[in-house]
Amino acid sequence: MTGSEQSPVHSVMADLAIALQPVLQLDTGDVYGFEALMRSRDGGSVHPRRLLRRAQQENWLDGLESHLETLAFRAADRHLQGDEILFLNVARRIPPQEARYRRLMLHIREAECQRDLVARLHADRLELCLDDYGGAHGNLLSILDMRPEGLVLDRRFIHGISQDAIRFAIARRLNTLAQDLGIVLVAKGIETAEDLCAARRAGFTLGQGYYLGRPALVPSRFRLATVRRLLGGTVLESVTEARNRYVGSPSDS
Repeated sequence: MTGSEQSPVHSVMADLAIALQPVLQLDTGDVYGFEALMRSRDGGSVHPRRLLRRAQQENWLDGLESHLETLAFRAADRHLQGDEILFLNVARRIPPQEARYRRLMLHIREAECQRDLVARLHADRLELCLDDYGGAHGNLLSILDMRPEGLVLDRRFIHGISQDAIRFAIARRLNTLAQDLGIVLVAKGIETAEDLCAARRAGFTLGQGYYLGRPALVPSRFRLATVRRLLGGTVLESVTEARNRYVGSPSDS
């Protein structure tokens, strides 16, 4: 195969980068980990699912996942600190043991989670996190069959949680279930102060979303420290209490 024939795939790969979006502890503001997300090198957006479909159709999916793994582990080595966890999205490839980041949880979209992949993950003692849980295929059988160590709720459960009593009640009960099962649960889609406070009132201890931190090629520790002070203080709660926009409260339990 000539260089010109290789160039389309090589060009796609060369343009990719990894952005890191924080997952924070909502009670303290400490960083729990970062999710590795596919981006272009200039920081622009790409269409991950579309690109993955194309790679699968053209038989270079393994190469694409391997390349993204390498980029993600490099980014983690460069930017993660202490015991912070790297959340890595995978389609069908399991990172080889010798190349893995030291604290790793693999994100697999619930709708695309294959039993053989799950079996290989558990056999290799890797932690599984079902992403977008409760979306198109969300049901308790996924937890029973896949036995994940973590769940990331579909953002539709969290976005607008401060405005919707039904959304609040469902999210709170899913959080209680996860606690009973010892499963790590992330409230994804926190984009306003009101939704953040409602998520905390619903019992969530981990959260992710634009209000807490956007994906960045180089995460800002200064901004994360600012968010930490905000979450660790009382100002946020008092402001949103004054707005009286909660749909749930501890007395609802």
